[in-house]
Formats: sequence, structure tokens, C-alpha cells
Amino acid sequence: MSSMLRVAMDRRRMSADPGSTVTFTLDVTNTSAVIDGISARVLGVDAERVSSRPQVLSLFPDSAGQLTLSIELPESYPAGTHPLTVALDSHTSGTTELVDIELTVASVPRVEVRPRPAVVRTGRRAHFVVDVGNRGNVPLDVALTGADADRSLKLRFSRTSVTVPAGATKPVNLDSRAPRHVFGNDLDRPFSVHAEATAPATMPGTPPLAVLDNTGLVHRQRPVIARGVLTAIILVTIVAMWAGAFLFGLTKVFGGDPVTKAAPASFFVATGVTGLAADSTPGDVLAKGGPLPAGVGGVISGRIVSTTSGDGIGRIVVEALRPSSTGLKLVTSSATQADGSYVVIGLFPGSYYLRFTAPGYQTTYYPGTTNAAAARLVSAAPQQVTKASTTKVVGYPATISGRVDFGNVTTPVRSTVIVRPLTGTSDQPVGKPVRTDAKGNYTITGLPAPASYQVSFVTPGYLASTLTEDVGGSQHRYEPVVRLSAGAGTVSGVVTDGHAPIGGVTVSTTVNGQTFTTGTPTVGSDVGHFTLGGLPTPGLYILTFHRDASTSTTKDVTLAPGGNATLNNVVLVGGTNAVVGKVVDEHGTPVGGATITVGGTPTPITTTSLTGDASMVGTYAITGVPVPGVYTLTVSFPGDIPVTLPLTLDGVHAPKVPDAVMKSALGTVTGLVQQPTASGPNPPLGPSVGATVTVTDGQHQRTTLTVDAGGGIPRGGYSMTGLAPGWYSVTASRDGYAQVTALVYVTAGSPVTVPTLTLGALH
Repeated sequence: MSSMLRVAMDRRRMSADPGSTVTFTLDVTNTSAVIDGISARVLGVDAERVSSRPQVLSLFPDSAGQLTLSIELPESYPAGTHPLTVALDSHTSGTTELVDIELTVASVPRVEVRPRPAVVRTGRRAHFVVDVGNRGNVPLDVALTGADADRSLKLRFSRTSVTVPAGATKPVNLDSRAPRHVFGNDLDRPFSVHAEATAPATMPGTPPLAVLDNTGLVHRQRPVIARGVLTAIILVTIVAMWAGAFLFGLTKVFGGDPVTKAAPASFFVATGVTGLAADSTPGDVLAKGGPLPAGVGGVISGRIVSTTSGDGIGRIVVEALRPSSTGLKLVTSSATQADGSYVVIGLFPGSYYLRFTAPGYQTTYYPGTTNAAAARLVSAAPQQVTKASTTKVVGYPATISGRVDFGNVTTPVRSTVIVRPLTGTSDQPVGKPVRTDAKGNYTITGLPAPASYQVSFVTPGYLASTLTEDVGGSQHRYEPVVRLSAGAGTVSGVVTDGHAPIGGVTVSTTVNGQTFTTGTPTVGSDVGHFTLGGLPTPGLYILTFHRDASTSTTKDVTLAPGGNATLNNVVLVGGTNAVVGKVVDEHGTPVGGATITVGGTPTPITTTSLTGDASMVGTYAITGVPVPGVYTLTVSFPGDIPVTLPLTLDGVHAPKVPDAVMKSALGTVTGLVQQPTASGPNPPLGPSVGATVTVTDGQHQRTTLTVDAGGGIPRGGYSMTGLAPGWYSVTASRDGYAQVTALVYVTAGSPVTVPTLTLGALH
């Protein structure tokens, strides 16, 4: 049978990262002569990872709709280009339309190294196992090396290179050999394992992976001679040395010149000497190391500013470096204030290099160079302040990202994001304007930093909105959601009697409980014209046109954000009335796309309940019904039992039509499956999770599995929906058990519970 569907897609080639969700839309047209329901599935992807919005798309003949499919990719989804097929199943004709797509998954390598155990207490030799895991989506060639800080260990891997498939882990043996340790306590010899992962040559284009270090390994070496023996040897040695020193001292005391009784004051350091009184240290003695006390040494001051805005930069580390024979030596450091100013104190007289560092900024040397060889010295004199010239520091580019909320819209809206600097001499936009994606997300990269910016959002039909943001070097700022307000909309037009404009017509509509009303003039050049303004947008409106008790009609209008609409085909014909109602299901949820037919008229009058706007779904309006009269309203929907309501029009009072409550024309089968949990003649019984349940009427067969629990279904339970009324056999089966069957009758609109099915043990 040929397909009765016509399918178009917004894109057939898609790219995604593992762990993300891919969403795409299919435009489906029903080219058959009957109402059809269409569902979609993706061949080549687990059904649990595919979702469809809506689950079933109901289409009238020659009508079109959209199916939005989302595919959740796991972290381990293989990299590369994957051909997939979207199958569109027709519920009426039973045909399937196939659409081929290509999904390219980016390469994301991830590697981890886990040693076991982390510490081994042994002699000269120790054995470790290193588990090399690949947590990415591409196979990796991992090279292993080991190193210890003092290079005393000899480390040997069972293999220095290992290929690890995606999602797998491979163990590698590691042996450590240490030099002899004769005396003392246990000696910890820490070392690290370095792993460098690259994609195989068969996977070109995979991003490189940084070297990973694991420094948690320790070879804890026992000494050859125990600690007790070593302690005894040390004690004997100490006693012998003490005795020798005592005898040597006595010889010197009694055989030499008298000892010196005093030492010069300059011998003592500023912190004092143990055994001397606190006031015996000379007050003018200075320490030999570190910065001088405040007010004694030299001072260097200056200011750090941004190259982009010229404003001061705070929290920049200022380091004073002294040249020496072995290179630059750090003497002291400071930090800039919020205005960029800094003061370095306690400097010995001499010349110093100034280095300015901070995350997100280029390392800069005074007077403003990134090349250390081009730096200039700054002299410091005792008890004097040397003022250094202003230094400019370059910040790495910053990024601003966020999301724009456009409200309840039926079609995607995109906003233009423009960035202008708030500092400096220019207010021209920075870079090219950025457009939000279909979900309202935006990202602005490459912003000169540090600086202050104004971010503006320009959207057709919406009021402009702005925000300001300060960014530092290399910062990524995430902005709060920007909720845009749409401009008010207007509906205008002309009401006629089919030949000429008519006045005295009341035009009204209701939105969010608020009624908007206007009327048409009865005299002048604007007879029959109306304008209904101040309507919130975007939105769907039903306008009611009423002149007296026997004449009314309705029109539905969709307003885009800030949009206007004109109605030039509003005709009020005497002797007609408007019938307004709503279609809901048995849970009170509005039902869109239902067919409403008025019976009892010379020519049947038909309409369809609304879909789309959430506030109007399920509502309908019928005009052109002769007044007075007694009629019937028949409401039908695929898969539901038709509902017929009485309708009486007297031409005086507005008709009151109750909600049409639709009930499913299909039934549901539910039940439980249990199985023996032990052997024996009368074993205990328990829920059977994962058993196969088959439901058939002799011509069609459907299967499902019993669940653990969830969705209102108990453990070992099952539920089968969408069954036409009639007799069915329900069979439960499972490997290792004897199957069991029950016979049930399914009625429309209500579930039937099957008696508990108990699987028998095979003997």
C-alpha cells in the first residue's frame, strides 16, 4: 500500500556532543481522504532514549502538523557519523514512511587512572595494579610513565602503552624497586603515574587529551635493622660523645686562658637571644632577611589600568624582584586596590623589577611589557617613596551568555543581542550582533576585558530590554533569564450585513479573565468600523460580534508579538445565533481537533475544536444556525465514543451548551504476575518482574513486560491500553517457568483487571 503521508524536515544532518539531546522537527501532511493518527520512532536508537511531542499526531485530510523528536545521547555514544532512519507509522492505513537522517557525534576523549592499592608496605620491591579507564566515546591509546621526586625508585610497567576501547577499563601491572634502607623507621617513597592519552590513527580529528597525573602512590619501605636496635646504638653513641665532650671541656677550662666574659652588642639579632633579658637587645639592630619594617625601607607606588577602558584594575598581584647571580629573587609582594593603585613597602635600597600577575590577565613587567627581557628597573631609596608610571595590563577576552524568555509563543522567536561598551571613548557595538537560538539561548565571545558593557535585546514585536555587566579578564558571566514584554496588539475591521456596513454591533473578547469590548458607530463615515486595542500578545483570541438577541457571530484571530490584525469579512445575517462550547476528556483536560456537527439543519454545519494556544484549546464556536429551532450537537474524536448533546435556540436568550465529555472507545487490561520463589511442593510466591505478557484477540497480538514499580503500576504488574472491546486471551510467560493464560472481556472506556497469573515451575 502506498504511503498517504508527505514529510518534510527542517534539517537532515545534525551534530551533537555525547550526553546531549538532539531535537528536530518533521512537517507531516495527511494526503489521504480520512482522519489519520501518525506516530514516529527512530530506527537505530533505543526507544527509551527517543521522545516525541506529541506522541500521536492527529491530522484531518489534507491538513498538516508537526512532530518534534528528541534523542538523548548517552555519554558513551560512539563518535562519528551515524545513519539513522525515522519511521512514521500511520494508525489508519498501517503504512510506514521512512526518512533518512545523519547524526554526527563529536569525539570526547576522557581517561582516568586508578591505582590499587595506593600504599604498599614492603621491603625493596612493591607491586601495584593500575586500572586505566576510558570514560569517553572514542578508543584511546594510553602511554604510561612513572616518576618519583628524588629518582630513587625504579618503576617498571608490564606494558607502557595500552589501547582502551570506549567505556572499558584495562589493568596494567606496576613493579617498584627501591634502594636499600638499613636503619630508621618506615620510609615513604611517594611517586606518581603519568598517563597521556591520544586517539588512534584510525580516529583523525579527535581533540588531544592533556597529561593526567596520579600522585597518590606510596612505596612504604621497611628498614633492614629494626627501630629498637637502632635506638640502642644511638643511645650508646650519645653517652660516649657526652663523656668525651665533658673530658675535653675540663681540659680546656683548667689548662687555658680565662674565657671572654662579654660580646659586642652588634652580635645579637633583633629578635633577642635565649637567656638574655628582653631589654638587652640593641634597639637599632635589624633582621638580615625579608622586607624591612614599615617606614625604614624604600617604597614604590603606582597604578595598574586596563588597555581596553583605561580604568584601574583591582586584585592584581604586584611582585618586587631583585636581580641576582642566580636569576630574579622575589623580595616582597602587594596587591592593587579597586582603583588599580598599589604600594610596595619595606624595600632595601637598590633597583627592582616589578611583575604584575592575576588569573585572566597577561603577565606584565614594568613599564608595560610581557617580555621579561624588556622590563625596566625601578630604584628604591630608604625612607622615600618612588612613584612608578601607570602600567597597562592586557586582559584575556571574556564571554557573556544567557537566555531570553519570549513568553508563550507558538512559533520560534529570535532576538538580536547587541553589546556596547560603557567605558572608554567609543559606544559602537562590539563585534557582530548575535542571534538567539530556537530556545532563546545566546553566547557572546571575544569581549575585550576588563570592561563594562551594556547588553541590548532587540526583538520584533517586543519592547527593547537591556542589562549591564562588568567582566574581568577571561571571565565567563552567566546572566539571569531576560523576560521580554511584548507590545500590545490591535484587531480592527468592518462589520457588514452582507451588503453594507452596519452600526450598533458590540465586539468583545476575553483573555485571562479580562474582557475587552468596543462597538461599531451607527453614523458618520466610520459606520461598521471597529478597533479593539490594548490586547496582550502573543495570543489567540475569539471575537464575538453581537447586535441583538437573534444576531451574533464569532471570529478567531492569532496575534503575533506586538502584532495587528484586520478582519474585513465579518458578516452578521439576521436570524442566526452563535453556539459556543468546549470539549474535554473524562479527566477535564481540553481536547483539541474534535469534530462538532450540528444536526437538524437543512445542511449539516461542522467545525473543529481549537488547538495551539493553551488558554483556548478545546473551545469551539458555530454560527449560521437558524433561530428559533431545536437541534443536536454531535462531538466525535478518533478513539473516543461520540457524544450527542441537545441544543435549543429561542432567538432571545444566549444558548447554554454543557461541556462535551469524551470517553475512550478503547479499553485497558491490567493485572499482576507472580512466580515461585523457592523449590518444593508448596513454594512461596512473589512478584515476577520482567515476565512477558501477551494479549491477543486471535487476529492481533500485543506484548509488554511486567515492571518493577512506577507510574501507578505495582511490582510485578502490567498495563495494556488501546484495546478494542471484545474477548482477549492474556498469557504470561518466562524462561524457566510454565506459562499461564486467562480469558477476559474488554469494555470501552474502563479498565478490566485480570486475575493474578501465577507462573508454574518447570520440572
